[in-house]
Amino acid sequence: MKNQVLLTVFALFALTMQAQVKAEVSEPVELMSILSKIAGFEEYNMDMAGQYTMDTEAWFAPFKDHPMIGYFQRLRENYGIAYNAPAGLGVNLEIEGGKIKMVGKKELLDDRWFNIDLNDFVAQLNQFYTDTRFHEFFQQHETFYNDVLQQYQTNVMKYFNQDWYSHFYGTGPGEKFRLIIGFTNGGSNYGATRQIPGQPKESFSICGYWIHPQMGSVLDPENAKQHAAPTLIHEFNHSFVNPLQEIEKNAKLLGNIPQRLLEQDYNMMAQQAYPDPKTVFNESVVRAATVIYMMENGFTPDEVESELMSHVMRGFKWMPELVAALRDYTIHRNKYPTLGDFYPQIAKVLKNYLDVEDKRMDKTLKFKQSSNKPSAAPSQLKAEAMETVELMGVLSHLAGYQEYNMIEENQYIQDVDQWFEPFKQHPVIEYYEGLRQQFGIAYDAPMSLATRLAIENGKIVKLQEEAGDTGLDNRWDQVNMSEFLNLLSQFYTDTRFHEFYQQHQSFYQDALKAFNNEVMPYVHPEWFSNFYGKPSSDLNKVVMGFATRDGGAYGTVRHLKGQPMENCPVVGYYGTDKMTQIPEGMREAIANMITGMLNGSLDQSSAKEDKNLALLGEIGTRLLSDNPMLGYNYGFSDGQALMNKSMEKAANIIFMMESGSTAQQVGQQLARDISSGFSWMPELVNALRDYTSHRNKYKTINDYYPQIAKVMEKYLDAEQKRLDKALK
Repeated sequence: MKNQVLLTVFALFALTMQAQVKAEVSEPVELMSILSKIAGFEEYNMDMAGQYTMDTEAWFAPFKDHPMIGYFQRLRENYGIAYNAPAGLGVNLEIEGGKIKMVGKKELLDDRWFNIDLNDFVAQLNQFYTDTRFHEFFQQHETFYNDVLQQYQTNVMKYFNQDWYSHFYGTGPGEKFRLIIGFTNGGSNYGATRQIPGQPKESFSICGYWIHPQMGSVLDPENAKQHAAPTLIHEFNHSFVNPLQEIEKNAKLLGNIPQRLLEQDYNMMAQQAYPDPKTVFNESVVRAATVIYMMENGFTPDEVESELMSHVMRGFKWMPELVAALRDYTIHRNKYPTLGDFYPQIAKVLKNYLDVEDKRMDKTLKFKQSSNKPSAAPSQLKAEAMETVELMGVLSHLAGYQEYNMIEENQYIQDVDQWFEPFKQHPVIEYYEGLRQQFGIAYDAPMSLATRLAIENGKIVKLQEEAGDTGLDNRWDQVNMSEFLNLLSQFYTDTRFHEFYQQHQSFYQDALKAFNNEVMPYVHPEWFSNFYGKPSSDLNKVVMGFATRDGGAYGTVRHLKGQPMENCPVVGYYGTDKMTQIPEGMREAIANMITGMLNGSLDQSSAKEDKNLALLGEIGTRLLSDNPMLGYNYGFSDGQALMNKSMEKAANIIFMMESGSTAQQVGQQLARDISSGFSWMPELVNALRDYTSHRNKYKTINDYYPQIAKVMEKYLDAEQKRLDKALK
């Protein structure tokens, strides 16, 4: 015991002797970031650095066709070199005498680099570095770099109490921590490690830099506390947390808990570049420790709660339990000298959380598979092509939107690339890329607009909709629509788009024929009329997006002036040659997805129904206030819209249960909905199952709305108790 105390004291002394962390600029990191930008990597094209962004684009514009650019683009396509991978390599490079060389241990690189000949890569990178006169560019911006670093030192470091870490963890850092500003990274932050032979292992945080037209710089005093400081606090925790899981007894103690955490929200974790269990667990502890730091270092209760909720909204739904556990750790330090000593309790708390969540899912998935599934029958509803949908799909494809670029290319996409190759520098492309960066115009937003566009005398126009009842994704609200449509019309004319569209009519019709024969007979929108207890007022239209990624599907709703509301889901092209090869069960799954997307709003007329709808609207408002990212991701303007979408998703789960889907298929869909941010879906689905069991009492879904409100209120109250326990 005496030796353990001496070791701990020595570790604390070593930490206090460590030089204070200072922000740095790294030429190799900036080189890799700018290379990624010029190669079109969207995560390095946020273009949020003001004049520096303009300088970068002007300097490197002549080198867009440099051999290194094509080579680097292929590395992204073939090996996934993107996001943190370029920056992670950057910290392992050094530039000496005008030459770039690898200095870190290769085995510590992101494993995406393992299949790449690094000697060849560095050789080509050296050529790019020389040809572009990169060092000259870097030197010319030395004053800018130094000014930003000074702002960081002045406005951010005052919130950084380095001594807190030694007290909280009870040990010194397992790695030397270094902080680099990534001037081309925009809002992204990346972590990386390096170990030069014979030297201590180093942990790097590459923090993004941005300037927003309304908010100002990330390093302005208010933003520094709200954005930059929590990032620094977060990243420094990694130096202490990451080594703990490497200790064999801790890894053994945790068992499959990290894997179970990852499976709780795999999609959202993967989107944040956390694709493995170890990373998810370390991120969880780091985020919880960041909340504790803020509690103990002068941040306001509102700021602490905002930080905690931000992690919950990013898929770390177990954060309240973990924060509460770490608070217990801080109270009982006589029992737990180090955080490593507390790992058995962390494992216990997380296991309990996971077991409770499993029970929620099990309760929902406990159903008897229906043998009375709707049969395949001739459908009155046929998928069709729409020129404006194809126009927006092609534009999104050319602008590099990943969700509009197929995993497997086909002849049609090759035709698209060949026809539109001369127009990749068209003004609308750059403008459209800017809309994604500024307003998040991506995924379903392009299709939401496409289904309400028309072509009149060669001009793209927006169709009129019923006043106050537009279903257009609200991300378009900030866009100058007239300006965009003028540019889109010019693109339509310059590219001879209509000629391209006409030339592919036989292809479209063959594909639609196969889809309508093999999939559409399984689409049953009438099921929802029976389920809701009243006929739908909606019309239904299924559109195939041939430039939309294989498997991609986007629900859109429009209410054109003088017409009924209309559901217009856009379904990605699966390929004529593929449809007959897809197993029947898979075809039914696609049809179920489309059926669910046709699950739209119903006629809502009586005063009683309005009263019941108001109950759900109030619930939706509470949900939206706790989950504001849902408003951004889905374009929800109010709580009623959120509850409508929640009801649609839950009703679709019921449809799957009653149409022959297995518990595994239902579970996969339920997990997707939860990972999309609808964490209350198990409770809502169970409520709707109760509704289906008591249709003699509840003739329509509106009759059951008060019961749904009670179920959701209970869910919200339980969630609030979780937060209160963590924040009290």
